[in-house]
Amino acid sequence: MTAQIPDTVIWNTKTYELIGFEGYDDEIGLFNPETYGLSPQMMHTACYRGFYCAYKIVEDALYLDTLCVNDGRGHYPKIHGIEATPGRYDAFEYAGLQIHIPYTGLLRIGTDFKRDHYVHMGFQKPSAYGTVWDLELLHGKVVGMKDISEEVKKIEGKFHDEYRTRDIIDGIHDSFKRDLELR
Repeated sequence: MTAQIPDTVIWNTKTYELIGFEGYDDEIGLFNPETYGLSPQMMHTACYRGFYCAYKIVEDALYLDTLCVNDGRGHYPKIHGIEATPGRYDAFEYAGLQIHIPYTGLLRIGTDFKRDHYVHMGFQKPSAYGTVWDLELLHGKVVGMKDISEEVKKIEGKFHDEYRTRDIIDGIHDSFKRDLELR
């Protein structure tokens, strides 16, 4: 395994990485490709789950804009009238989906990634970003937002530093979590 391709969120014209959310432990995330007849299969070591998503927040509502997926059966049905086209990593891409995501809970998003805190396994943690926001959503609508960058600055590099001294298996397991723990 290696560092995973993160899902992204475009918010206020800026692209953020999705670094945490409530319900992260379902291994799917906010969107389940199986709902649309897809069977994701690992693309490569940087995309173990077989897909990644680009979301957009438009007029305070969360939408899935782009899905990049490797279907294990080579089956790529139309989704919302959109055909899949060849994408990166021998996967296929659905662009311009505009599927409303009725998520309720907190999303943690980050930008200004600090390369010095990169962990070559799983997903990057809040302590590796310069700017971090918590967005509160109710049925897919943003109802609150909080800039937690100052809190994160106090723990800068924490996960990176701790990862190097941990039991390897525990560290790997933890690195794939996209929970809301500040580390």
